[in-house]
Amino acid sequence: MQNFLLLTRKALNQRHRLSHQQIDDLLNEKCAKEHLSEKHDQMFQVSEFIKLSDAFREATIPFIPLKGPMLSYRLHKDTCYRYSNDLDFLIPLNAVKKAIFILKKNGYQPDGFSWPDNLNKERRLIKLTNQVSFVHPKKQIAIEIHWKLFKLEITSSKILDEVLKSNSIQLRFHERKFQGFNNELELLYLIIHGGLHAWFRLKWLIDVKDFMEKIPIDTEKFTQLVLQCHASRMVSLCKAMLANYFPECPVLPCKPVRNTKKQLEFAISQIEKEDFYNRSFLEKIKIYWFTMQCFSGFRFKLSVFYSRYLNSFEFHRTS
Repeated sequence: MQNFLLLTRKALNQRHRLSHQQIDDLLNEKCAKEHLSEKHDQMFQVSEFIKLSDAFREATIPFIPLKGPMLSYRLHKDTCYRYSNDLDFLIPLNAVKKAIFILKKNGYQPDGFSWPDNLNKERRLIKLTNQVSFVHPKKQIAIEIHWKLFKLEITSSKILDEVLKSNSIQLRFHERKFQGFNNELELLYLIIHGGLHAWFRLKWLIDVKDFMEKIPIDTEKFTQLVLQCHASRMVSLCKAMLANYFPECPVLPCKPVRNTKKQLEFAISQIEKEDFYNRSFLEKIKIYWFTMQCFSGFRFKLSVFYSRYLNSFEFHRTS
C-alpha cells in the first residue's frame, strides 16, 4: 500500500527531505530539471565535505563519514542524487576538540550550544548526548560531529566499539581513501537510525530499500550483527515498514519478533503526518513509549530517560 503517493512533491521534498531526483523516481515523473538549484546546493556541499575531510586528514584526526555524499555515491554512483541536510562525521572522543578547532578555523560556528569550558559540564554533555552541531553563516552548511554512533545506549560501549572495529572497511571516494562501514553494518546502521526516529522521514526507509536492491549483503554476517547489537526488533519493524510501502523490495533477513504491530502502526502514522513538529502532549508520550520499545535492557531504558528528562537545557538543540 504505497500511501506516499498521496503526499505532495513539496511534502516529499521539505518534510521527508527527498531530492527532486528521488521524487521523480518515486512518482515516475520528470520534474527534477525544474529544481536545478537543489542540485547546485548539493554539489557545493560535496565540495565542502571534501575540503573538511582533507583538513581533518591533514590534522591527523581519524573520522568516519556518516550517510551524506558517500552514501549517495555508494547507492547511486552520484554524490548529489540523495539529499543531505547536513554533513556528519564520527570522530573519536579524544579528537573532538581538535575537530571543533578545525571547523572554527574554517568559519563554522556552534549551532545551539558551544562545547563546554567547564569539566563537569563537558562530562555531562558527553554522557547525555552524542554530537555537537555547527553551521557556516555564509555557506549555510551544517556539520555534526559525533563521538558516539547513537545517542541512546543500544548495547554496551565495549560491544559497539568492537562492532565498529571489526566491520570497518576502506572506501575510495573522489580519489581519496575513507574509513567506512562494510555493507552489513552500513545497512544495520541505516535501520537503527531510522527506527530510533520512528521512521518519521520516508527518506530513511527509501535508503534501506535502495540498499537492499543495489548492495549485496552477507546474510549470515548481517544476522550476527543484529544479534550483537540486540537489534532484532528494529530489523523486524523495518521489514514490516518495507512490506507496507515497498512490497517489491527484497526481504530483510530477520527472525520474527512478537508485539511489533502497535509500533508499526505508530511509525506509519509518523510518516504520514504532515506537520510532524507540531505534536500534542499525547503524541509526545507515544514517541517516548515507541522509543522505549526499540531495544530491551535496563541500560537502554535508562538512556532514553536521561535523553528525555535529564538533558540539561544548555545541551538542548531547539532547531
